[in-house]
Amino acid sequence: MTTIRLYHFLPAEHALENLRKRRIKIAEIDQLNDPFELWCVAQDNKELRARLRDYKRTMDEGFGLLCFCRGWNNPLLWSHYADKHRGMCLGFDLEENTVKPVTYVEERVPIQYPFIEPLETISDQLLWTKYIGWKYEEELRSWIKFTDRDPETKLYFCNFDEKIRLKEVIAGTLCKVTEREIREALGDIRDVGVIKARLAFKTFRIVRMGWGFDTSSG
Repeated sequence: MTTIRLYHFLPAEHALENLRKRRIKIAEIDQLNDPFELWCVAQDNKELRARLRDYKRTMDEGFGLLCFCRGWNNPLLWSHYADKHRGMCLGFDLEENTVKPVTYVEERVPIQYPFIEPLETISDQLLWTKYIGWKYEEELRSWIKFTDRDPETKLYFCNFDEKIRLKEVIAGTLCKVTEREIREALGDIRDVGVIKARLAFKTFRIVRMGWGFDTSSG
């Protein structure tokens, strides 16, 4: 089975908690930062708008998202999703057929109503299309059916397993968490790279520094 390395950004305290409990949060639709999620098609028909609202409500009640990025070097990702570079990034190996890349568009996709396209095609447009302004994320996502909420946090989580294998932990340039603290949170999870990031010297990128010494000319 082909695997792909993808990255997930989050604040440091949430990252450490995820490492300790071997899990990653499933994002709920109504908590996402893009109000156009599942709302990407042109809607000049009142009945169509009603159908789409019902569809989004149904998805919100039963499904959530695991969202990943192709890389971790873009400073905007750290600014927007990792507590302004004070957070961390987790790198996972996933089976390639469990995620699908987002398609980014400049204009809202026209759709004829009543539907003449197969419902599967329309669903794909809704679930994996976003405005081009989000293209910097290079997002791949997986839709997950909800099971049980965590009784403490009231959130949904997906456990680390053979299909989502933790391989890297990257501490942001302003992250105060030490390598020792990360290793303690990892416990008996082996073969995981632990990296300290820094600003590149020659480009607008975030690059690997190491822990206490520089390993890249950037």
